[in-house]
Amino acid sequence: MKNKKRAFSVIEIVLVLGVIGILSSFIAPKVRDYLAMAKDSKAINTLQSLRMASETYYLENGNYPWGENNKIEEEVLTKLEKYTGKKIGISESEPFLKIGGSKNSEKDSEIKYGGKVEVKINSERGFLLEPTESTLKFNIRGEEWSSI
Repeated sequence: MKNKKRAFSVIEIVLVLGVIGILSSFIAPKVRDYLAMAKDSKAINTLQSLRMASETYYLENGNYPWGENNKIEEEVLTKLEKYTGKKIGISESEPFLKIGGSKNSEKDSEIKYGGKVEVKINSERGFLLEPTESTLKFNIRGEEWSSI
């Protein structure tokens, strides 16, 4: 009796790898968009946490933690740390949050991936996000960074 070894031929392996490559070329852009949206959401959630913490601080102390100079200082972040429950990922020297992507306009389909937004204090609105020079004005969902 002959002992035949069963194996895949080179052509079968190349075909399978080709099909996998074609399928991954359709999936990769969507995955990149979802990862970018997740980073944007993290930045927006950090902003919301800062706003909630500052409002809670105001209710307990009768004033906002930043005083009259409206600058992010280590003292402000330390005061808010009690209400956020953890470090919030920004510092006085680096008041920036990483984002997943940005675009030129609300309806633009071209996305510039990566970038940073600066966390600033506005006496009327509290904390807000301002795009840096390398970041475009709108996030991936079409919301203007400075109006979030």
